[in-house]
Formats: sequence, C-alpha cells, structure tokens
Amino acid sequence: MKFSKGKQMAIHLHGFTSNGKRYIQVESQPHHITGVFRKIVCFCKSRCESKVMNTESAYFECEEDGTITFYQSLSTDGEKSGIWTYLVYECGETEEKVFQDKSIDISINYLYKLLAGQKIVQNAIGIHEYLKYKFYENEYLDVYLPADWDNLTGRAIANLLLEEVKAFNSSSLFAKDDGKKYMKTVINNFIKLGRKVLEKGGTIKDFELHQYDVLQNIRISEIANLIIEYNDYRLWQAALPSKSKAVEYAFSAALDLICQMT
Repeated sequence: MKFSKGKQMAIHLHGFTSNGKRYIQVESQPHHITGVFRKIVCFCKSRCESKVMNTESAYFECEEDGTITFYQSLSTDGEKSGIWTYLVYECGETEEKVFQDKSIDISINYLYKLLAGQKIVQNAIGIHEYLKYKFYENEYLDVYLPADWDNLTGRAIANLLLEEVKAFNSSSLFAKDDGKKYMKTVINNFIKLGRKVLEKGGTIKDFELHQYDVLQNIRISEIANLIIEYNDYRLWQAALPSKSKAVEYAFSAALDLICQMT
C-alpha cells in the first residue's frame, strides 16, 4: 500500500485509490470471493482462465456487511496475487489508514475452483442469509442451511420460502416502495412462522396452513392499489399463476377491489 502526501492522504490499495476511508482486513468469505470473481468475469467478458487470471485488479463492494474485496494479480512492486477483504469506515482528512492482518489467507485457490466449474461451500449463518445466497449466488455457491433449519421440515419450509423470494423478484412490482415493503413484511413474517413451526416440532402442512393466517394479518390495501394503478394486463400475465401464496394473495386482493369498483 502507498500513501500520497498532502492535506488529505489518498490510500493506494491493490491498484485502487481512495480518500477519507479506513480499512480493516478480515477473512474473505465465500460470497466476497464469488462477488469479485463475478466482477472479473464481467470485465473480461470471458471465463477463460488466462484472461481472468491476467486481470490486473478488480474489487467488489458488499453493502450488506460493509466490506470491499480486492483481487490483484502480481503487481509491479512485487506484491503477490491475492484476494483481500476489508471492513470500510469513513474517517476524517489525514486519518486514512489500512490495518492488515498477515495471518489471513489471501490465496486465490478458490478462483481456480470457480474457473474449473466448482462451487464454493457457504454455510449460512441464518435463514435470511441462506435465502439471499441461494437466490443470488446459486451459480457459484453451494449454500447450506443453518443447523436449526437443517432437518426434513426445515428444508421443506426453506424451499417454500425460496419460491416466495423467486416470485417476488420476478416482478418489477415488488422492486421498490410499497411493493418492496410488502415483500419484506411477508418474508419476515413467513420466517417467523417457520421458526415457530420448527420450535413446536410441527410439519410442513402446519406451515402451509398458517401462511394464510399470516397474510390475513398483513396490511394489503397499499399493494392491491399499486397493482390497480399499474393498469397493465401484462403485469397480471407475468405474475400469475404463481407458486407464491403472497403474490397470489396480493393479486386476489386487487381483483376484489376492482370488483367493488364496478
């Protein structure tokens, strides 16, 4: 790393420059590695090993955990190829600093595995993380359920939750504002229901039965009105029929409102 002189110090780190930041090195997690790998492949427009590994540098920012992950090939100043992940914090002028941990493994072995078509194992910390990685990173990650969900009923519930996530993300209706709020509320409440079923030793049938109770207790008017405001039959065609009970419920509520208007 290098620092430039002046009132504000610029940090030159793994081929990139930044100001007003402090970096604390942490272990690179599987989703950090797949994130930077995806960036490299996108930049190279190829998964050819020679092109990927000859990329001078790339980085991936993960907003969820406040980290940035760098990849750098062998540099001119002799720094070896590697992958580095840092927690990033804002700081005042002249307070920029990098805290590195030499004990952390920075090897690029996982990149070779990804290039060979292998997946990286990711043990999800919680069910939210499992759903996120299973949906967004399924191409490169082999995601495992957290221990308290890793049983017959837990796996069945997780599969239904994943279908809900897929259905929500397949429609622009749920990408922002009231649609996104409805999606988050549904998923969070379905997860709470799933935990209750597992704690009580229930079955997948118990979960499915009480999903409708959850939906009936969620404020539905905003999303129903939003569907009507779209006034686009293609929205209905794209969304229905759906494997998601929540999506079906939202459109059913919109249809009820339309019937009341006529």
